[in-house]
Amino acid sequence: MARFEHTVTLAPVPRRWLESCVAALHDLAEDTDTEGGRLLLPDGRPLPGLVLERGRHLRPGARYRSVPVEDGEPEADQCVTVLAWDRRRRTELEIVTVEDDRGHPARIDCVLGLTSAERPREAWLSATLSTGGRKRAAHLGGTGRVDLDLAGWWQATGAGRSPSRPPLRGTLTHALVRVTVTVVPRPAPDGRWRVTVKARVRGRSFARPLLPLAAAVWGRQARRKGAEALDRAAAAWNVHVPALVGKDADRLRADVAAALLDR
Repeated sequence: MARFEHTVTLAPVPRRWLESCVAALHDLAEDTDTEGGRLLLPDGRPLPGLVLERGRHLRPGARYRSVPVEDGEPEADQCVTVLAWDRRRRTELEIVTVEDDRGHPARIDCVLGLTSAERPREAWLSATLSTGGRKRAAHLGGTGRVDLDLAGWWQATGAGRSPSRPPLRGTLTHALVRVTVTVVPRPAPDGRWRVTVKARVRGRSFARPLLPLAAAVWGRQARRKGAEALDRAAAAWNVHVPALVGKDADRLRADVAAALLDR
């Protein structure tokens, strides 16, 4: 088993701001109308690149498919299905992407969920990559899941007692390796967040006895690369997030609508 640990300092995200943004995004989706499969923003402008293919807008089972802006014909490579849409309980979407690269198909199934939009408590993302048409295709796929306990995160970043378990946890499972990641924040003296990321890597199948050797040879370099990547991500966060949290929910909603129109 190989281990990794690194700590970065991040600009904080206020809880009330995040909750207002989640509500604003739900408002934008619910205020969007449909007309003959087309999606219309609240001001009546058509939303390019996406059509309602099946079901009723935002009802469980509704499926949206991406379309090229040029000819308006649906593509077969990406669709979004509403699994649940209840602001007081749960919002859950399934995103399926299929790519056919020279006869070697790959499919990515993602599920994004939130409990609940009115007062977010938990969020999760799961993904499965499956491949076909290649030798040893099973070794090219895998599954991953990330769970965020928002109540635990706010508890950990406040002045109260630390939560009993890491508020952010993730796993990546491959035929040859399994990676477990935990993220724990704590308040810094200047009001920012000190966030510690820990990872454990375990070999599976015939890779199990090879992992200690690989860790001995490349472990130090891999840990250095991982720390540098986290430092770069933290630097980008600290540049962009303070400007983002300075926007109120109405401004964020307008920016999201503008971004959708620019697709």
